[in-house]
Amino acid sequence: MQSFHGYAENGRIVPIGDPELPDGCKVIITVLDDPATDTVAARIERKLKAIHDLEEGLKDCEPLPAEFDEILSQRVSITRKLDI
Repeated sequence: MQSFHGYAENGRIVPIGDPELPDGCKVIITVLDDPATDTVAARIERKLKAIHDLEEGLKDCEPLPAEFDEILSQRVSITRKLDI
């Protein structure tokens, strides 16, 4: 048994992602009481805005100093949570 997320649009069920279902398999569709607030279009728009903002920010950046390459060569991992 597998579970997929989706939303309703114009009376049709639209799955999020591209799930592959074998022909002839049985499905159960459960309609939740809460409305979908994060539609595919909204997520795509948010990702495109993040890419645009990144590109604009990179235009104003100065080149990285040589110390940056030294840090990377020591395999220091710099992580930051980013909600796209």
